[in-house]
Amino acid sequence: MQLIYDHKDAMVCFGVKHIRESLKQKGIDFVERFTAFEPPVLPAKGIIIQKVMAKKGEAPPYSEQSFKIYQKQGRIHIEASDSRGLMYGCLEWAERIQLDQADPLAEPIEQAPALGIRGIKYNLPYAPFDSGDPFVNNEKTCLDIEYWKAYIDMLARNRYNCLGLWSEHPYHLMVVSDKYRATNPFTDLEIERNIRFFRELFQHANNRGIDVYLFTWNIRLIPQAAKGLGLPENVGDFGNMYDDLIHRVGLPLNRFRSQSAAIADYIREMVLQVLLTYPELKGLGTSASEWMDGDGYERESWIVDTYLEAIKQSGRDIPFIHRTNMQNAGKEIKEMIMPHVKSDKFYISWKYSNAHCYSHPNPQFEQLWNAWEGIDLATTQILYTVRNDDVFTHRWGDPEYIRQYVLGMQKPYVKGFYWGADGYVWGKDFQHIDHGHKTWTYDFERHQFQFQLWGRLSYNPDVDPAVWILSLQEHYDRKHAPLFLEGLQSASKVIPAVNRLYWHDYDFQWHPESCLSEVSGFKNILDFVEARPMPGVGVMSLREYAAAEADPAGGKAVMQAYEETPHHILQQLEQAADRTERVVEALRAGLGELCGGHAECTLYDLQAYVEMARYYYCKFTAALSLNRYRLNGQIVHREHAVESLQQAAQHWEKLAGCWEAHNKPYFMARVKRTFGYPYYMKDVLADIELARQYDEVAEGMPDGITSK
Repeated sequence: MQLIYDHKDAMVCFGVKHIRESLKQKGIDFVERFTAFEPPVLPAKGIIIQKVMAKKGEAPPYSEQSFKIYQKQGRIHIEASDSRGLMYGCLEWAERIQLDQADPLAEPIEQAPALGIRGIKYNLPYAPFDSGDPFVNNEKTCLDIEYWKAYIDMLARNRYNCLGLWSEHPYHLMVVSDKYRATNPFTDLEIERNIRFFRELFQHANNRGIDVYLFTWNIRLIPQAAKGLGLPENVGDFGNMYDDLIHRVGLPLNRFRSQSAAIADYIREMVLQVLLTYPELKGLGTSASEWMDGDGYERESWIVDTYLEAIKQSGRDIPFIHRTNMQNAGKEIKEMIMPHVKSDKFYISWKYSNAHCYSHPNPQFEQLWNAWEGIDLATTQILYTVRNDDVFTHRWGDPEYIRQYVLGMQKPYVKGFYWGADGYVWGKDFQHIDHGHKTWTYDFERHQFQFQLWGRLSYNPDVDPAVWILSLQEHYDRKHAPLFLEGLQSASKVIPAVNRLYWHDYDFQWHPESCLSEVSGFKNILDFVEARPMPGVGVMSLREYAAAEADPAGGKAVMQAYEETPHHILQQLEQAADRTERVVEALRAGLGELCGGHAECTLYDLQAYVEMARYYYCKFTAALSLNRYRLNGQIVHREHAVESLQQAAQHWEKLAGCWEAHNKPYFMARVKRTFGYPYYMKDVLADIELARQYDEVAEGMPDGITSK
């Protein structure tokens, strides 16, 4: 067999590499020929990989990033009109070879991206948005080019095409300016080394079809930069940023930063130098919100005078992404920003699920918050920010949930998305103990399936389920991969169910995997009694459910008006626990002494989900009982709540055992607490006493929240 392709195209070479590996695994001999040297003479049998370009005056035969694979006279043809499309076609064919779906090819394979931009939100550990172990433990990792090559290759294999690198102040690491040399604390040699590093990173991403965007929180400085500008160092102080909510408008330091001509000129110069130093950088993103002051017009004017002016001075025609954090799109963006940027180069970014993508696959916050008031969606491009600030430790993987989520994002004005976390970095796996069954280095390797689902399904929502089995075989072998998939699917229903019945918008308010909050620490039973469900998706609150139960005349009709009641959520938690436990038992019996590596680690994760589901089941049950008690005063309900919380404590203890068998504690960035279930056993037990003494502790509590 002959393998014919353009060896000078880096993206095509990456795809062909995977075809070669698949052919070798199947024992198929081949020789390679390169189209750059001579026009291909078609062999009797072979794989021909080629671009088919547009004829003069006509549109390209294939849309961007799409491909076609067909068989003709015994030869396989992989065609596209761009390098990304060819790379994706090669990856698809390599997979078909492994799945034994390559020969014969009955029907042509044609695929085009469901969402044009499929990206990653990556918070860098340098001048990060918040402090915590995920950032501290990855400072060295994120300056290791071998890490980035492995990470970017993983993204490319899974059809991502965008990498957003986020930092409050990346400039001192990336560029130097004679005009502001005193603001950079590094030596010339260190600056040169850093520039080489970032250029290599960006070039490798470019070779894999990954566009890199640099996102900033616009107006923050490091202390050295403030000092170099002749300003007090505390103008750039990153410490204790949340103690006084200094990211809010109306505070003196933010007012000073926003009105300082020196800071505005410095930011403009830094952005300009970034654009001139890194031609491989695809675009920029920022917002007119955090750590800025003034009304909407003042803040947008600052963006125009700094970021957009720097783009203009650079002479580059690049995409610009305007985030809408802490603001709606509004007429300010329309009037102040959009006239300065070409419509096809401008994107507005919106937090699609707030901080909790693992909640409901069709969130309604755009409608609830009037996100696009004053914006013409027929002429505006929207990108969704998809935030996973729900699960950082246990593996997650439900293909159907992600598929429905992607289908929900497919709207005429939506051009794509990027997903990630504000409080976590999937770099070095610092959570897992470094002995025992650990066979990997990086966190994304441990959570590979989650990454695969978002990338593959946002390119093609109709991925053959056999692909997931093939992917999981890498870690779990062919025989057991289907059972692991079943276990991951059922276990991954736990966190979304919990989020729908107990909702907080933002990551610092609520991390469901740990039951923790920065605001109040461990979320106790009193918090759950007052639980507000996820808004806009038809979930009934515990409080309203208890009231409907007590109304024999109209309660049933009230319940039927909701898509989900607490009863439905409790059923889902119970079923997820039971199904996952059956899978764990079957796998343990089947694997026996051969259990190790990812398989052993995943079994711990699955068992942890079993106990997590049962813990939340008991806690929700107790909260419902206390709501009933509050309504009718019958002691039996309070006693039932106590019993449920006693059972919850048993499940928490088992959850702690699963976790500490292979994990280490770490200090969380956004929640500002140590992650580790044993640390909160006293809080779990305290819930029992809170229920026993509910009459006393509930005095002065609000009437509660009802929501539809």
